[in-house]
Amino acid sequence: MYRIMIVDDEPLILAGIASLLNWEEYQCRIVGKASNGQQALSLLDTLRPDIVITDIKMPAMDGITFMKTAMKNGCAASFILLTNLEEFSLAKEALHLGAIDYLVKLELSEDSLIQALECAIERCNMNYRMTHLAEEPLTVDERIQNYFQRVLIYNTDVEAEDELSGLIRERYPRPALMLINFNYGFEGFSEAFTRADQKKVMGFAEDIINGMVKGFFDNSCVLRREQSGFVLVLSTEGIDDFKKEASVMSIKFRQVMKDYFEVPISIAVSLPGSGVDEIQDLLYQAMSAMNLTFYDNSGGAVFYSAMCEDNLSHSSNFNINFLKKDVTEAIRQNDCEAFKTIMNQMIQLFSECRPTRQQAVNACNNLYYFITSLIEDWGEQDFPYAVDIVGQLNRMANLSTVLTWLQGFRDQVVRALEDHQEARRDKLVELALEYVKGHYQEKITLSQAAAALNVSQGHLSSTFKKQMGKNFSDYVTEMKIEKARELIESYQYMMYEISDMLGFDTQYYFSAVFKKITGYTPKEYENLVVKKPLL
Repeated sequence: MYRIMIVDDEPLILAGIASLLNWEEYQCRIVGKASNGQQALSLLDTLRPDIVITDIKMPAMDGITFMKTAMKNGCAASFILLTNLEEFSLAKEALHLGAIDYLVKLELSEDSLIQALECAIERCNMNYRMTHLAEEPLTVDERIQNYFQRVLIYNTDVEAEDELSGLIRERYPRPALMLINFNYGFEGFSEAFTRADQKKVMGFAEDIINGMVKGFFDNSCVLRREQSGFVLVLSTEGIDDFKKEASVMSIKFRQVMKDYFEVPISIAVSLPGSGVDEIQDLLYQAMSAMNLTFYDNSGGAVFYSAMCEDNLSHSSNFNINFLKKDVTEAIRQNDCEAFKTIMNQMIQLFSECRPTRQQAVNACNNLYYFITSLIEDWGEQDFPYAVDIVGQLNRMANLSTVLTWLQGFRDQVVRALEDHQEARRDKLVELALEYVKGHYQEKITLSQAAAALNVSQGHLSSTFKKQMGKNFSDYVTEMKIEKARELIESYQYMMYEISDMLGFDTQYYFSAVFKKITGYTPKEYENLVVKKPLL
């Protein structure tokens, strides 16, 4: 059983993680919990955890300091970090220190925890093999692979013994690295594809890649990057045109993976180095190049170039928060055109600033939550829960897909604004009609009604005419004359009394308006309707 320690200063998070899985199904057992790094550090010797799940931000001692101190003290546990959306820089630091993975609390799910847990178990097993099975004889290829595995996959500082170091330098005098990422979680890929299917694909793919790469490079080493892809160490010695050779091989890789498994892949390649001492720099180059596949993944592979560095510096300042004030104002004013214009500005910023994939996902997620929180009180709105959107965004393989999502979200919000605008029009007109009904005996003006309803005269006038097909003043006049008819038909009042009761300035004006609308003077109408001859 793998021993698990959970560290977080929020009791609900501690309880939530503990209850999220049936740990025994994964050969795991929770042996202890702690509320901060300092407390966890004091429990390490007693609990001896194999895997530690810890928050980054905690009082007394944060997760990064706890992890550094624990490793310095000889703790061999695998660390999984918990973060908030704004803590990605700290999470990357943790990965650089050797953490297995980081999980965003808002996005934490059973699947994401299982995936990180399986990677941690795989790391535990690798450490065990390296620690306890060193006496078993290994081939030269296995020893070289173990070395690259520890340096490139587990990011550990390890020195090869002189004999092995000489063999590696001999076989890889000018190494280059190729990263292959499997995009089976991105948009458009079948949701029926399970984690068991994923493991099978990775196993078969490893065999296929191992076989194919030998047809292009005399010396190579294929390393699995957990369940997301592979790192290939390639010897470029004796190859006249490395870029051409790697391009041809990449195209074949992509085609085979698509034909065999229907899995899209992304491939990034470093420059050739001058020795294995540069291997970490080459990994950085390949990872930087992989970022560019987010913008264009149509070719065989993306090769590291100055553009990679330009993109990093270009995207580091990516920020759309300055537009949130305008978005808020447009939504509060129910201004569809203004909102559409602001969203188009944002889409343009995404296109021009070329954010990294993580920046794009974070920005879209924050924007979605921000906008839907502004309109959540409008009644029934067909917007998915924020947690569902996080999953959807994380499946987007490229910037083009993100832009399409932004356009769709823009149009969905515009439709919601239009519906709300229509509902507000209906309500305003309804209130205006109620106002006229309650004050028809007075001299009603547009300005009085607008003031009573707390809207501008222009807005009330245009909304009323659009909804009712007539001016507000015409409706008031028609309402008064309708009431005048009822009063005349009651045969209880003199004409001047009715004129006064309905707020007309003079009886003459009342008579003129009555005739304009009915075609009769009040007296003629009385004679026509009330004084009918008896049969």
